[in-house]
Amino acid sequence: MGHASQDGDRGDPRHRRQREVPDGVGAAGRRIVEDLAGHQQLRSPRPDVKTLTIALLLALAIPACRAGTVANSAIDRAAVDAALEQYRQAWLQGDTAMALGLISSDVQFLFPGEPDMRSDAVHALFISEMATYRIPTLNLKRADFFVAGDHAVDIGTYEEIQVPKTGAPIHGTGRYMTVWRREPGGWHIWRFMINELPK
Repeated sequence: MGHASQDGDRGDPRHRRQREVPDGVGAAGRRIVEDLAGHQQLRSPRPDVKTLTIALLLALAIPACRAGTVANSAIDRAAVDAALEQYRQAWLQGDTAMALGLISSDVQFLFPGEPDMRSDAVHALFISEMATYRIPTLNLKRADFFVAGDHAVDIGTYEEIQVPKTGAPIHGTGRYMTVWRREPGGWHIWRFMINELPK
């Protein structure tokens, strides 16, 4: 799911190829090793030190983003849930514009063992995946959630099926962590981490 899921980075061990990321999109000239069928970036089956460090820093830093307690946490949670469902539906429907409308202008996707993927590269990834694959199934199971000021952290697992234009469906499962940010117009995805579960 771009993560997706939240939702695009998943799948069984399959035939692989390399794609050259165009100059000006993310880290210029960077080669990303991807899954042929699912644009699946190669990642460790377990969280690496970088991933765990980032998660720890986020967990420690986010509560300090704004002083004081959140009076309307239930309202905020409901708003994030609504945005999350919109994002999930965007991937199920192949609606690129809807999905891109739910990410921040300075969004970053953080993948174990890879340089951070910044806004331009995230946009390119969404467009490429939705043009290539249909996602009939995308299930999310939340493990933890909290709101701290203008940020909300959603942690859980995902299960999805990707159907390429040619070839067999691809089943993927993994863990995700999404940091949402309150912005004008609603909540948007600000940081996203995903890690495949081992087969």
